[in-house]
Order: sequence, then C-alpha cells, then structure tokens
Amino acid sequence: MIEIKILNDFNSSLSYNDKSIEKISKEVLLCEKCNKGSISIILTNKKYLNQLKKKYFNIDVYTDVIAFNLEDENDCLDGEIYISIDDVKENSKIYSNSFNEEFARVLIHGVLHLVGYNDINGKEKGIMKNLESKYLTFLKDELIS
Repeated sequence: MIEIKILNDFNSSLSYNDKSIEKISKEVLLCEKCNKGSISIILTNKKYLNQLKKKYFNIDVYTDVIAFNLEDENDCLDGEIYISIDDVKENSKIYSNSFNEEFARVLIHGVLHLVGYNDINGKEKGIMKNLESKYLTFLKDELIS
C-alpha cells in the first residue's frame, strides 16, 4: 500500500484536489514498480525551497521541486517532495503550460527522484523529461488551481 500525505504550507487560499494528486502519484509509482511506501507532498513557497537547497545541497538557487528519499536501503519507499507553488506559477507562464499541467509535471518529477532517477547530466535529464511526458498522459483531473 502507498500512503500519500499532502501538506499545504503555502497559504490557506490554495485550492488543490488531494484525491487527484494522490491518484497520479500512485499511478507513477505503480508504473515504476513501487507499490509500498509513504510520501509526504509539501506545498510551499520559493523562499523555503531556496533555504532547503542551501542547507542540504549547498547551492543558492531557486528550484520548483526538491525530493528527499528518507528510507533505509531495502526498506519501503519513504520520502518527501517539496513543491514551490511560486515557481510552478512562474514556470507555467515561461513554458506556456497551464498551472495544473506544470504542477503535475513538477509532482511527477519529484516522484521520479524518489524512485531513483537523477537529472545531473543531459542524458539523465532527457530520460526524466521523457518519463514526465509519458506520465502526464495520466493527468485527467484538476490537481491544483
């Protein structure tokens, strides 16, 4: 069983569909052969993700998503995905995507990190982009607005 928890640390007026976020996250996990575990998805702001990036990666940049894999080796999946709503909004304009589609892309990206994908070099980035596009086809509902 996969448990998904969603925490809104952005603001109380943010509207999201927790069932749809859980559904697409679980679909990606199942396609990646992961059927046990727990993920917390934290919706937050640009400043907080920047602080996490500095603290844990020693890099002073803004980013739309950070994923932390918390499980010990050979344990069930245990992770946290932090999503910057500010950056999702900005990126949706830059890339001419809907806010909902951009949020789904970032969410999928975070899930892929938790199951072991990286995006350090061009080849890895290409693999992740292809998987994001593949799994975006699962998007049937509004996740966030």
